[in-house]
Amino acid sequence: MSRYEGKVVVVTGGASGIGYAAAGRLVAEGAAIALVDFDSANATKSASDLSRQGGRVHAYAVDVTDETSMRAVFAQVATQFGRLDAVINSAGIAARGTLDETGYDEWRRVLDVDLTSIYLSARMAVPHMRRNGGGAIVNIASVAGILGVVNVAYVAAKGGVIALTRQLANELAADNIRVNAISPGFVVTALNKELRANGAEKRWENRIPLGRYAEPREIAAACAFLASDDASYMTGENMVVDGGLSAVLRPDPAVLP
Repeated sequence: MSRYEGKVVVVTGGASGIGYAAAGRLVAEGAAIALVDFDSANATKSASDLSRQGGRVHAYAVDVTDETSMRAVFAQVATQFGRLDAVINSAGIAARGTLDETGYDEWRRVLDVDLTSIYLSARMAVPHMRRNGGGAIVNIASVAGILGVVNVAYVAAKGGVIALTRQLANELAADNIRVNAISPGFVVTALNKELRANGAEKRWENRIPLGRYAEPREIAAACAFLASDDASYMTGENMVVDGGLSAVLRPDPAVLP
């Protein structure tokens, strides 16, 4: 497949997890990738690994919550690659604990990384996309933004991503810029490695109709679709990719009478 031949895509949080899987999928379909991540060493390694698969991939070590840095990196990408066609906003962090356990600093950090970074990314990307005659933005949200699980800060941030996606879709449609979100359920990534090791994966699998966590490549496939011309008539949508978790309430068999 070559849906992305000649296309340039920025992937934030691209050094690992969903972002890395998305970058790999798009490289396989012909895209040139600007891999943006806070982790400089991991970003460089990931870009090198993807380049060996035959893709043009550059790594950029950037704090996605910093306005000046984000403006600079998008300008650099536009100069080095000559264009910008799509952005996949995958940068994010998780949080655990109740309202009482979530301090103000943690609240601010989660919202900055998971929500404000998407505002900054869109604000810096849009002028370059307009010059190309349009583009696509895909934001990684979460079923936590719909169901109200995990943590107060995380839920607020991901719910905000969904709302921001719809607002941007409305504002940018006249510029031929489509904006959509993806809400994964539970995905096998480093963010939840410790919880899975403690048995959370098995407990949640009982509640997921498909009976397992998603692999990052399965979310990457949704990213590749929404950022491509195959989704040319889709904007403002939140695509739920959760194995049926949000469609059916399945109680844990351990608590059934």
